[in-house]
Amino acid sequence: VPVLADMEMAGIKVDRDTLSRMSNAFAQKMAGLEADIHELAGESFNVGSPKQLGEIMFDKLSYEGGKKGKTGAYATGADVLEDLATIHDLPKRVLDWRQLSKLKSTYTDALQDHINAETGRVHTSYVIAGANTGRLASTDPNLQNIPVRTEDGRRIREAFIAEPGKVLVSLDYSQIELRILAHVAGIDSLKVAFREGQDIHAMTASEMFDVPLDQMTPDVRRQAKAINFGVIYGISGFGLARNLRIPRSQAQGFIDRYFERFPGIREYMDATVKFAKDNSRVETLFGRVIHTPEINAKGPAAGFAKRAAINAPIQGTAADIIRRAMIRMPQAIAELPAKMLLQVHDELLFEVDEDQVDPLVAAAKEVMQEAADPVVHLDVPLVVDAGQGAHWAAAH
Repeated sequence: VPVLADMEMAGIKVDRDTLSRMSNAFAQKMAGLEADIHELAGESFNVGSPKQLGEIMFDKLSYEGGKKGKTGAYATGADVLEDLATIHDLPKRVLDWRQLSKLKSTYTDALQDHINAETGRVHTSYVIAGANTGRLASTDPNLQNIPVRTEDGRRIREAFIAEPGKVLVSLDYSQIELRILAHVAGIDSLKVAFREGQDIHAMTASEMFDVPLDQMTPDVRRQAKAINFGVIYGISGFGLARNLRIPRSQAQGFIDRYFERFPGIREYMDATVKFAKDNSRVETLFGRVIHTPEINAKGPAAGFAKRAAINAPIQGTAADIIRRAMIRMPQAIAELPAKMLLQVHDELLFEVDEDQVDPLVAAAKEVMQEAADPVVHLDVPLVVDAGQGAHWAAAH
């Protein structure tokens, strides 16, 4: 609690002018997309209205797959548009428009209201019991969901800046959940790969698709990466098919092959689900209990509860590890002109004097990489990546 209180008090400097410029740029992009969408539709309509969009796509343009809900309006959620976007240009433009609209309203506009008038910084609040797995939650504003998956989303982090004479330093656990999975499921090939510092996604692709590492293509590696991370969360063939934009049968084939090559993962999952059903709980490697009251539910809730039970010990152990690192961190950096500002799941963000970056990185890395000791001895090393810059986007 004292560590989180210090982080909340410290806050992080946010540049209002940068947010304003981004907001204007997003507005211009949205206007351009609206013009394109209206031209493709053959008429003007409110792009932000799901009802009007559904009528344009399924009534006027006769797209296939239109389904009406209880209100009588067509469903136009992201899943519907993503499927249609593989065939038609209009839904693709609408997805782009919605993404920009979300970035503008939730981040570039709303974040300006959270800048403290006295400090010029944004001070989030952390919720210790915010997630069942033990992950911290951030609120008012939530700084743990600043987008990173799109170029426009990543740019928002450019507004989070260091004070003059200081830099931001990001330290991020590398693939920590995959490392924990390799440990708990006892997958020798994965453990060896992590110990030797191999490219784990390329190694997985080589194992699954019988492709030599020196002949690996970016596309094959991308598929293996999606499977690696998807399996941790119990992804289905349908979900993987949507992520990779491939037929569901092909996606299910990838998942089946993954479990054939790494049978220990399936055994771990089955054993974890059985334990959860028998005890209505699972545990992290540190013995922390995570309750699973829905595990014996019926219907759609059953699948979600099963996936949550499988992932909880892995994500929960990762949460335990970074919490242990955070508790030890103040003592480790006490002699340095540095402050820990943010925790974003597997990442810690610091602000430090420009000439003290290397000592901070050395001290923080040591704490993070040894955070599981002495309670848990992992079969794989914990690796921490470090970056620095004048703003968060450059540091991460």
